[in-house]
Amino acid sequence: MSAFGKFVVIMAVVMLAISLDKACAGDPDMLQDVCVADLTNSLTVNGYFCKKNFSEIDFSSMAIAKAGATNNTFGSIVTGANVMKVPGLNTLGVSMARIDYAPGGINPPHTHPRATEMIFVLEGELDVGFITTSNVLITKHIVKGEVFAFPRGLVHFQQNNGDVPAAVVAGFNSQLPGTQSIATTLFASSPSVPDSVLTKTFQVGTKQIQKIKSRLAPKK
Repeated sequence: MSAFGKFVVIMAVVMLAISLDKACAGDPDMLQDVCVADLTNSLTVNGYFCKKNFSEIDFSSMAIAKAGATNNTFGSIVTGANVMKVPGLNTLGVSMARIDYAPGGINPPHTHPRATEMIFVLEGELDVGFITTSNVLITKHIVKGEVFAFPRGLVHFQQNNGDVPAAVVAGFNSQLPGTQSIATTLFASSPSVPDSVLTKTFQVGTKQIQKIKSRLAPKK
């Protein structure tokens, strides 16, 4: 093979690697300037159909302007600014959220299957961390003005161990990153995960499993 031929092959491999990396990094690339989500359409195709008519309102929201109520079981609340609140984000591959924490509040271990997350501390201080697939815990105490990143798909958490409220703004490389809370996924699904699966997994008795399920069951 000539030197030019080898160069072409090398460039092709490099371009393929870049393309694959982009495909795995977040949402698919957009194919037009905008595709404002038609949230009234019951049909979806890996995203939302585009509205024919749109305006500046579709690209704006005050969803995360104010602190959310933290008087709940975990002492925290996540307020999203995703495609459901900002239809103009459809196909753009980004979204945000605000997370507020009461003193002692926790955003319990969870994952975002479709996005990497980065948080910026607005107020207070937090203990945060994520766990690798090798079961290595990466944790840090972060303060106002600091940022911290959680890799896509890895289990992570944030906890306010201070005496005053805390708040962060989170950024995601997905218009709708999705959230799976480990505890509620396992103990509050519908229909529920069989007790036999959970007792074997956590090496505890049925009574303990049923007790946890009762505490995490949705309020009626």
